[in-house]
Amino acid sequence: MKNLRISFVLCLLSLIFLGLATMPLISLAVQFAEVIKSNADTWNITVSMMPILPFLILSIAALIVYFSKGKRQRRSFWLWPMVTPADDERERAISAEACRKAFGAVWFAAPLCAILITYYPFFTGKFPIFPVIIVLLIPLVQMTVYFIAVRKIYRS
Repeated sequence: MKNLRISFVLCLLSLIFLGLATMPLISLAVQFAEVIKSNADTWNITVSMMPILPFLILSIAALIVYFSKGKRQRRSFWLWPMVTPADDERERAISAEACRKAFGAVWFAAPLCAILITYYPFFTGKFPIFPVIIVLLIPLVQMTVYFIAVRKIYRS
């Protein structure tokens, strides 16, 4: 399982940048809701594109790297770079074991996130990105458990 750390860092960066990219979208939704509530004839909505820029740069870079590989080396676009290639039977077994552990971790993370999301009314005005962070905790837990499990199995 080559490039395990690189894959983990790319996954982590994509989650962070996705979370940052949703901030202007939440602001847009709030402003649009105020426009609908006010029923004004003229209205103005402003959106900052700066938080979206890192996500776009990472996405474009990932697309370039993905399509620069030969057709034989390409994996499924939606799974790349999250799933590392399994070249032999041992790596497939390691990946299967790590997937089982990650699946179990999601069953603990999802209910915990559902409980945490019930506290959103306390953070509505001060921390509007709270639900996005809670939702992104689920894949964060999943990928962290997967990569830690693979690393532990390789070390043993």
